[in-house]
Amino acid sequence: RVCVMSAQPPYRAPPPYGAPGAETLMRGRVQDQLGMPGHNAANPRMNDPAVQRELLKEITVVDDSNRQEMELLADFYAIIRTMEKLEVQYVRGTIRSSDYEKECQKLLPRFTTLKECLPREMQDPATSIPTFMSRYQLKCNAAANRFSIGVPATMAAGGGDDASKPKALFVAEAVQAYITVMDSLRLDMTSVDQLHPLTADVVNALNKISVLPADFEPKAKVKNWLQTLNGMRATEVLDKDQTRQFLFDLDSSHQDFLQWLHSI
Repeated sequence: RVCVMSAQPPYRAPPPYGAPGAETLMRGRVQDQLGMPGHNAANPRMNDPAVQRELLKEITVVDDSNRQEMELLADFYAIIRTMEKLEVQYVRGTIRSSDYEKECQKLLPRFTTLKECLPREMQDPATSIPTFMSRYQLKCNAAANRFSIGVPATMAAGGGDDASKPKALFVAEAVQAYITVMDSLRLDMTSVDQLHPLTADVVNALNKISVLPADFEPKAKVKNWLQTLNGMRATEVLDKDQTRQFLFDLDSSHQDFLQWLHSI
């Protein structure tokens, strides 16, 4: 069998503001993406004449603010497409787990940052990805799932060291991560952008301990809170009830983890 791979079109730098052709900046990029004219078998909706006319419509760059908005949308589009390709490579085993995790952890915070700059109708974390994908004819379900979870697949599914006993280093990292996030809550550091990375550190540290049971409830509690934080905007702050419940769940998870260590 002969596998024929089509080369990606070369990157074309956008013309400077005010230069001839600047007002049709997006048209050439869309044509490159769609391979127009022609038949798009990967996404049949692209063959709809109405969709093609909408995507090929000229976008007038009125001023710098309008141009910046277009560039933000283009960057957001690129991040979603990149995450989709990364997820497919990981599932197919064509990328090492360490490289996948490294690249995924670069894309997740960039996605969160750009999401805050989207138009108002896309600000809601629960609908921002579906709305954007529907408007711009994207089919990137793997990327949407990864962004909704908020952590790489290697962290969500585990897969650390294969030893029969947990390494002391991994145990120390987990305990330290627990204490750090609990101390942060006690110091009233309750904004999402402060708690999300600290909570992800706890999940990541627990996933390195491969001998933990797959249904280990203390880890499930922390993962649930991580997904909750990922569904909120970075500028949001936990209220008193949420903070108290989060601290309670972390403390009970920490104590259960220590009890499990004594039992092995």
